[in-house]
Amino acid sequence: MNRQQKKPNSIDEILKFLADSGKNHKVYYHYTTWDSFEKIYNRASFLMTRGNSLQINDQHESKMKGSWKEWNKTYIGSFSFGDSENMAMWGLYGMPWENAVRIAIPQKAMLNWVNETDNAYIWENGKVGAAIPIELVLSDIIYAEVITKSYSIKLKHRDLIVQVSEDSGLIDLDTNSRMTGFIKNSAWQYENEVRFIAKPQHSMGVEKILIDIPKTVLKEIKVTTGPSFKYHKNDLYDKLYNERRITSSGFENLLNFKSLCSMCKNGPFVCKE
Repeated sequence: MNRQQKKPNSIDEILKFLADSGKNHKVYYHYTTWDSFEKIYNRASFLMTRGNSLQINDQHESKMKGSWKEWNKTYIGSFSFGDSENMAMWGLYGMPWENAVRIAIPQKAMLNWVNETDNAYIWENGKVGAAIPIELVLSDIIYAEVITKSYSIKLKHRDLIVQVSEDSGLIDLDTNSRMTGFIKNSAWQYENEVRFIAKPQHSMGVEKILIDIPKTVLKEIKVTTGPSFKYHKNDLYDKLYNERRITSSGFENLLNFKSLCSMCKNGPFVCKE
């Protein structure tokens, strides 16, 4: 697709463009905390969350984009693309900031992970449950800006901007059930999101499912510690550091994020187990 000129003519074309783009990034990043990363690595597994779960920050997507019925059986795992560090992502997903990390997975390993995954496991109350067959999709997200005065939608994806008019046949694509999980409001465009999307045949009635991480993928993971990261004695950290798989943020000691403790009148912040 000519990303600057050619307009998509159908939802099929949009979804194909997003799938092709999703497979084409050199590196996939996941912003999180060291504690969460340690669980991911040591358990060799990754949790995906149902898209309309109240645990997700963005409630706009599940209520305003796609189909609620489809959301009940749509699970997502979020990554981002783009080599530059994203300050907003550090702030949103790396709290407390002293614990923030960014996981990096190279393209070949990511595609192998997708190709090797054909089932997931129900995850409830901290326990692994029954296996369920899934098709795991890796796809970029397209962002929609609804322009109410002109009854049109502006679709955005990096340097792709497409104006969808009322007579195009795509004016309702942001609420089309097939777009569930693939479209967000343009307010989130800064995330440059690429995500895992899994849709079991039926609603599982659970908030999360778990997928295994192949050993070949674990061996390729690298970690960047956040701008305010504080080291504490940790066997996994020492192992990855000795393997040259941990680097520091390019903004280390250059940002002054407020700590949670500085805003609490009841004493030092302590993470829950």
